[in-house]
Amino acid sequence: MNAIQPLTFIRSAWQDWADEYLSTLNHVAKVLIAGIMALWVSLLFDLDQPRTALITVTIVMQTHSGMVLAKSYYRLIGTIAGILASLLLVAFFAQERVMFLVSMAAWIGMCTAGAVVLRDHQSYAFVLAGYTLCIVGLPATLHPDDAFAIAMSRISEIVIGLTCATLVSDLLFPRRIGGVMLASVRTRFMDFSSLLASAFSGDERYRMALARLMGDIFRLESFRAASTMESDQSRSFRLKLGRLNMDFMEVSTTFHAVDEHLRRLDRKGMNATAGALKNIYGQFLKAALFEERAARMEMEADAISSQLTTFLARFNDVAAAARAASDIDTFEYDVGIELLRRLAEEFRVYAITYASLSNTGDAAEAPALGIHFDPVTAGLAGARGALMLGIMATVWILTEWESGIEAITIGVVSSTLFATSPAPSRTIRQFLLGALIGAALAWWTSFYLLPEAQGFWMMALAISPGIVLAATLTGKPDKAVTGAGIFIVYLMHLGFGRIYEQNPQAFMNDVLADFLGILCSALLYELIDIEGSRWSQQRTIASLRKLVSEACLDAKPLKREKLEIGARDLVYRSGSLRRITGSGDKAVIDWLLLCLEAGHAIIALREKLADCNAPDLLALEAMGKVAALFDSPSRNTKDEALRALEAMESGLAAYGQNLRIDLQLLKNALMDEESVLGSSTRK
Repeated sequence: MNAIQPLTFIRSAWQDWADEYLSTLNHVAKVLIAGIMALWVSLLFDLDQPRTALITVTIVMQTHSGMVLAKSYYRLIGTIAGILASLLLVAFFAQERVMFLVSMAAWIGMCTAGAVVLRDHQSYAFVLAGYTLCIVGLPATLHPDDAFAIAMSRISEIVIGLTCATLVSDLLFPRRIGGVMLASVRTRFMDFSSLLASAFSGDERYRMALARLMGDIFRLESFRAASTMESDQSRSFRLKLGRLNMDFMEVSTTFHAVDEHLRRLDRKGMNATAGALKNIYGQFLKAALFEERAARMEMEADAISSQLTTFLARFNDVAAAARAASDIDTFEYDVGIELLRRLAEEFRVYAITYASLSNTGDAAEAPALGIHFDPVTAGLAGARGALMLGIMATVWILTEWESGIEAITIGVVSSTLFATSPAPSRTIRQFLLGALIGAALAWWTSFYLLPEAQGFWMMALAISPGIVLAATLTGKPDKAVTGAGIFIVYLMHLGFGRIYEQNPQAFMNDVLADFLGILCSALLYELIDIEGSRWSQQRTIASLRKLVSEACLDAKPLKREKLEIGARDLVYRSGSLRRITGSGDKAVIDWLLLCLEAGHAIIALREKLADCNAPDLLALEAMGKVAALFDSPSRNTKDEALRALEAMESGLAAYGQNLRIDLQLLKNALMDEESVLGSSTRK
């Protein structure tokens, strides 16, 4: 036993070290190998700017092969689009610098808006299409006859970089997304199961934890999209992962509704009713856990689905016994019982889908996430990108600064690249820090190391320390932007092309141009803050309320999936699900939870009204009043909505208990004075 214990300790220590550092070392090695390979091939073909191939490698290289393939694919599409736009503008406006810049600003504005509208790598393609126009089009304006040659040289360098990055990533110790996705869904299932056990605590951290899990939906969707580029088993996961995302959306909304219902009962003093429901919830919780803990693996989730099947089979008897034995408000108890039934059924479905990941069977295809965005926000992002180019181009024209193109390019890069960040001002500060470090490294390398380098391998050795430092930082999510700043500025200013150039004055001019462009971009992010400002948060809240209004008024009942996806997408794009710190972000998340709760009750109510052929007049009036409340929350609109719902309940009393339960769920959500709707209607 004593001999085994040291071995166990060593094995555990090695595993901890490998988990923390091995993936970073793997990433750094791949960046270095692919970068040197791209540099060698570029020099072999005597291309103008070998560093473009090197920069391409560092930008697209990710820790997982599928992400590299996806990013390379969309970078190539964006680059080609940007080059075609450059050639077109040069052909039309080669002699008209102002018209060229106006057209260029319009293109960059459109691309920045497109980057805000789309997600993940598709968004990145729009970013590339925007700033590639600067990289190719601006130098071509000075030498229009060489426009095609410049374009072909840039595309050749970029293709070399993409090819080297994808080959090294896929052949040298590849890390597949399948394992990452599986680990992600396991973690989410465990975290949500743990959240079930912490319900009714009233702790603000509980609501924030639920919001973070909701934001995880889009991270998993990003992995799922990138997995289509791989050839391993992760491709067979795609349908199941999409279904798993949809199942999680539904069960998390119902779980929040259960928690809110019991909290409201406690606040009303209905302790016996709340206690009876909590006892049944405790029985559900035992069935939802594996040996009194959250399930970790698919086999354990399969066991949980069986436990929940057994629990649901005796659910009616358990509910009836508690109803008869307790001194309770029977109607509010029945409302809670219906919510608990839905929670158990939906969590059982979630567990079944999760357990199915370990087999090869197909799953039903989930609805596409689609695109949900605020057009005004996208338009302002586009205007900010166009304004960035306009300001820097004006400086260039008025001063005839030799490094003006450099300032325009880096300014446009930073103003488009971080447009989708949840906190662009903070992000660009991190980028600026990286740029400062990169400039210092570039000076040291260009004027102290490269002059001493003899031959290719000595040159590669000279530039490696900067690459290793930046790659180490980009491998860490919290420092990735600083690493990107080091990479871009460091590699842009290394003094080698087809010939080595040592020009300190030109170097300092270009570095100053970089910082001017970055600082101008930072200023515009501060002035036109469409991500974290109170104005943008209010826009997001208004869009959430509009979804509830649509659920009330659409000719056909809104599908629950559309509400779930649309509401989460709006909040995810606003950045609130990724920040969750400020009071404004908390308000957005509170509105998200309320709109999902009320919207679900409205959709269920309208579906049941259609099934039982109930009269339309009372329902139409009530839905109209509820829509008016969410369009313009006030004490008057709230009172009118509640009166209309009371009239609807009286008029439709003969159409069944289930109809009354959904009506009560909606009324409870609207009457809650502690909710964000309650605080809005008190003003």
